Amino acid sequence: MTHPAVVAEVTTRLAAAGIGPARAEARWLVQHVVAEGSAASPQPGWTDRLEALVRRRQAHEPLQLLLGSWPFRGVELLLEPGVFLPRPETEVVAGLAVEYAAAAGTGAVVAEPCTGSGAIAASLLAEVPGVTVHATDIDPRAVDLARRNLGRVDGANRFAVHHGDLLDPLPHGLRGHLDLLVANPPYLPAADADHLDAEVAGHDPAAALFGGEVGHEVVDRLLVLAMTWLRPAGVVVLELDTRLAAAALTTAAGVGFATAELVRDLAGRQRALVARVPATAEAVGCTRDAGTVHHRAGAGS
Repeated sequence: MTHPAVVAEVTTRLAAAGIGPARAEARWLVQHVVAEGSAASPQPGWTDRLEALVRRRQAHEPLQLLLGSWPFRGVELLLEPGVFLPRPETEVVAGLAVEYAAAAGTGAVVAEPCTGSGAIAASLLAEVPGVTVHATDIDPRAVDLARRNLGRVDGANRFAVHHGDLLDPLPHGLRGHLDLLVANPPYLPAADADHLDAEVAGHDPAAALFGGEVGHEVVDRLLVLAMTWLRPAGVVVLELDTRLAAAALTTAAGVGFATAELVRDLAGRQRALVARVPATAEAVGCTRDAGTVHHRAGAGS
């Protein structure tokens, strides 16, 4: 069979299994398998390897795991079973982290708890000159994978990946001196467990998905911790459950942040909270799209 014919067959099979972008994924899988050889002469046995991958995808195993790597803001991340898979929405959060870390100047120090594969930390290392990143995760598998991903991005070792809960494993000397805290923490309520897509429920670790009964328990903990670990005028950027975004603003105001705003993702959903530790600024609140700020009637209202 010619490659176009193979792609067409795989497309039909994936579509029948309910895979939305079936043709695009079929092309990814075929390209991945034949890449070991040339386009005209793939390695022997490539059709068997392709068949195995197609069957796994028909069973709704995520494409990223089948390929073993995936691009995130221009960084090619290694991905493995048992570690949370980064989503396109988190690229907005990573972009905000890059923006605020760069604004802090050369030598900015950033903490990223709940790092997972290290996607946000890798973006910071790749895009912000001179930044130092301390990433943490409670899962040893994630710690190992993040270390490998960050090592592929930054040969100067401007990073450390610590095993432990949130900011507990960070060097004590960083307390009160961080320029930025950024995280995509677990934020789904426990009740969502019965309503997740098969690709999420069957492959993302529950500890990376569910924040507790309400969902934002870890978000709230990080907001409290940020007030202690950030320097004056330091910034926290947290990915949110869009359903609880307004509640997160209220929490930020109650904790004592000087400013707080919600940032929308490319689909228009309130995706991230950005809050700044007091320096001289007065407390305000707003909601902004990527690059655009819109008036909001006060934090927590």
